[in-house]
Amino acid sequence: MQTSPSSLFMYRPYLIQAVIAHRKKILTYRKNGTAELRKGGDVIIIPPENQFDLTQATIFGLNERLTSSATSPVIGKGKTLRDEFNVEWNRYTKALKKANSNIFDYGMYAYYAERNHLVRYCSPYWHRIVAIASSGKLIADPGDRYSWKQIRDIFENTTIAVAGGSVGNNIMHLAVMDLRPRHVKIADKSLYKMENINRVRLNYWDIVESNKKRFSLTDSLLRNKAEVMASQLYAIDPYLNVYVYNEGVQEKNIHHFLGKSGKEPKVDILIEEVDDPNTKLLLRDEARKRKIPLIMGSDMGSCVQIDILRYDKDPHLSLTYGIEDKKLRESTKAFYDNPTNHDIFFRFVDDLIGTDYRQDELKKIIQKKTEIPTSTIIPQLGSTAAVTGGIVAEAIARLRLGYDYPSRVIINKRTFAIKSYE
Repeated sequence: MQTSPSSLFMYRPYLIQAVIAHRKKILTYRKNGTAELRKGGDVIIIPPENQFDLTQATIFGLNERLTSSATSPVIGKGKTLRDEFNVEWNRYTKALKKANSNIFDYGMYAYYAERNHLVRYCSPYWHRIVAIASSGKLIADPGDRYSWKQIRDIFENTTIAVAGGSVGNNIMHLAVMDLRPRHVKIADKSLYKMENINRVRLNYWDIVESNKKRFSLTDSLLRNKAEVMASQLYAIDPYLNVYVYNEGVQEKNIHHFLGKSGKEPKVDILIEEVDDPNTKLLLRDEARKRKIPLIMGSDMGSCVQIDILRYDKDPHLSLTYGIEDKKLRESTKAFYDNPTNHDIFFRFVDDLIGTDYRQDELKKIIQKKTEIPTSTIIPQLGSTAAVTGGIVAEAIARLRLGYDYPSRVIINKRTFAIKSYE
């Protein structure tokens, strides 16, 4: 069997149950609180300042927030979510009473090798519940027939794929916050640079590796976008399965990226946020063949445009809204034949997303009627990228619950004007 290029979960923390780690002496503590983790024949030294415990924040937060009223979701066999948590609360408090110094037999340890951090979490179930409990049924199915648990099961079993790590970074973060899926796939071969901080939330360690990995001043320490996204998401949820395609999407790997391959699940929703026109067409061609719905969020100046292609409902839809495939392919070819021609590039953009994005300040930039500090063809605002991420994240959730949306919507966040296309 051919193996997937993403068979390794890059930056995924090492996970082990606390009780097992202690009983088998996989994790021991010195008197000063320094931890010694035995992994793969090595002994890893983790000082106290690199150790974190999130169980208290999780358990106490749930105890404060989970309602005991009649509206508490029914989980099964007449038990409510609050009833189920009360059992966990007793388990936590009993383990706390038996704890001896750092030996606390509760939860899961996650070791993040990238920063040499040891973090204690609650179990996957309660870690995810604490993240979504306050959301209640704010995102429900159109007929409000599904229970809270049914909705959560749908979301958890939704596999989201994102190609592109700029706006895609915003989308994936917010989708994980709202849905808490078990599986996500991320593809991007590009590297983050400082110019990305205008639209992506990045720390300095997300952009560049430490000098520890530098052998000469000419070495590039810039970090791959897909790998950084994986690292960021694992810091939010260590129980995620993040499939990393740091080579980007290509013809040779797209069947892995979109389809079920080995232990990789089939994609339920594809988010297309790549820059390369040929890759855009490839993703759309393959999504259509596989009947996978595709969403593209575009942040254009102060305008947010959302394109939704429901290939799951109609596999005969075109590659973009409003024009025939032949015309889009022709404008794509023309762009590659004339890569420096400003007018030809925007002809391709117009074919891909229409012309309503030509508004406000961006219109003047396109027409070369104003100052342009950089060579960026379409400059971006961080606030627009963030709004795009939020709208697409909610669209993912609601599509999974059975909502229908227009094929295209454009929102001007300066004027609050909205235009939709059926």
